[in-house]
Amino acid sequence: MFNDGQNTSPGRLTRQVGTTFSLAIGLAIVSIIIIGAVTHLLLPSLSLALALALGAIITPTDAVAVSSITSNMLVPTDVMHTLENESLFNDASGIVALNLAIATVATGQFSVWHGIGNFFYVFFGGLLVGFILGAIIVSLRLRLIKLNVDAPSIIVPITLLTPFAVYFVAESINVSGILAVVVTGLLHGIQQNRLRLTSSRLQIVLTSTWSVVASLLNGIVFVLLGLSLPQVAADLHRQSGGTTLPILLGLALSLYAVMTILRFLWTRFNLAQVFATSRAERNKKSLIIALSGVHGTITLAMAFSLPLTLNGHAVPFRNDMIFMASIVILISLLVPTLLLPLLLPQRQSTFTNAELATAKNAMVNDAIQMIASQHSDSVIASRVVNVLDGQRVADPQVNRTQLAQLFDHCFDLEHDIVTKMLQHQQVSLEIAQLYMRAAENTLVRYQKNGWQRSLLFLRFNLVKTFSLTSASRKRRQAIRQQRDNWRSLSHEEAVAKKQHTHQQLCLIDQQTYPAVIDYLNEQLTHAHTREVAIVRTAYDQRHRQLVGEQDFIDEQNTLLIAAFQQEYNYIQDQITTKSISRELGQALNEQVSTDRLAYLQSIDTD
Repeated sequence: MFNDGQNTSPGRLTRQVGTTFSLAIGLAIVSIIIIGAVTHLLLPSLSLALALALGAIITPTDAVAVSSITSNMLVPTDVMHTLENESLFNDASGIVALNLAIATVATGQFSVWHGIGNFFYVFFGGLLVGFILGAIIVSLRLRLIKLNVDAPSIIVPITLLTPFAVYFVAESINVSGILAVVVTGLLHGIQQNRLRLTSSRLQIVLTSTWSVVASLLNGIVFVLLGLSLPQVAADLHRQSGGTTLPILLGLALSLYAVMTILRFLWTRFNLAQVFATSRAERNKKSLIIALSGVHGTITLAMAFSLPLTLNGHAVPFRNDMIFMASIVILISLLVPTLLLPLLLPQRQSTFTNAELATAKNAMVNDAIQMIASQHSDSVIASRVVNVLDGQRVADPQVNRTQLAQLFDHCFDLEHDIVTKMLQHQQVSLEIAQLYMRAAENTLVRYQKNGWQRSLLFLRFNLVKTFSLTSASRKRRQAIRQQRDNWRSLSHEEAVAKKQHTHQQLCLIDQQTYPAVIDYLNEQLTHAHTREVAIVRTAYDQRHRQLVGEQDFIDEQNTLLIAAFQQEYNYIQDQITTKSISRELGQALNEQVSTDRLAYLQSIDTD
């Protein structure tokens, strides 16, 4: 209820305040009285007080359930707003009426004027307490934010505890805790709207947290429904020998029908104002509102809140009332699911998931092309390409054949360059062999699957180790001579030789690395961006290890921000040229914004 309150627009609620309270108070009270009378008439063994308690239980509606049912339908905006506002306050009406009915059962006495007075005290007292406590808590939160004490680890626990604290304070002075929580939620929603851009990270964390909490709580309630209904039905069957269940089922169907008719008549005869330009439109909207009276979380929670005993005696018909409430919930979910699609048009998407995936892949390719063309000399370009590559949607798997060809061509390119340098005596045979062993390791580590990697290992290691060819024997002899030379060096000589070896390897890298990168950049135009990214990652990593530069975080972040901006520009260009629809462009913009936010948050975490 707190979460629903803070997600409600105060302006919209103000504009519909008359309609909201007509449905939440007027219709709720009339429904409780009529449902109670009908129940007592059809089931005389159930006392009028308990019948009214049942009416109070099954009166509250659940706008969240309605939203789920109509997610693929175009519900008139004013109708949806009316249903959402109604569900905020009719829960409190039902709970107050339930408490009055239970008190009547316990005392055996009921005064109409006392009941009306108590109802208004509890109802409006809850509004007042919620406003006062909400204002205090909101002021405290604003004070903390002004003092820069706005870390989510501080604000989120305070926000989660707020509805519980407000509820218990309100209930301790015998006013509606539910209404107090709703009003406090409304005040928090107003505050969040004002601070939306001044503490955006906090707002995102709060929204995500409440979304998870609300989903969990709603899920738990319906799990309880699924677990308890069979047990309750089994208990009733055992107690009555199977004669009670059909009667209770028929009564639940009758009560749902009565409530639906009441909701239709209430709006049809303008007791709750709904905008309509014709009688046909009013009839249709009234029918939609009537069928959308879905019951859910609060109804089930109220049913389970019925006490087990009163004055030392078991509450009569408790299982019967829980069973009927559960059946009403199920019927109220099934009926609109079946009938509303006949009244409402389906929500048509202007693009398919396949079109979204294709557009996003094209957007990512454009950003990668920009990085390759404008930052080809950057050694961390492959890191940026890998991050961008993670944005893809339903992209096909890596083309292993193309990947192998790229690696083989790059290896051959390196081999040719090293051979020429060796022929021109720019490097020694020892350095050339050392560099090519590093190139072989790159080929083995990155290129193939497990089986092919094993074959490469055999090719570069075992075959050369045990081969009897003249070249292999000379190679093994040179390696043994190098090892003997290293063992004979002093510490100072070994350090100097390592430095010389590193300089020679860097000299080779100065020629091989640019040649490989130029070749890979040329391949980007052939639509093999993912395979090229994998190969470039391998060579960039080896290059960074060789030159000894490890910390490229700032440059990486700069390139990624530029890449995200390129994606925004690409989307806008596609919309301007009408290559994609505005709706598809909006979906792409939302995903880029989410990806950018997720990356920036990961930077903060690191």
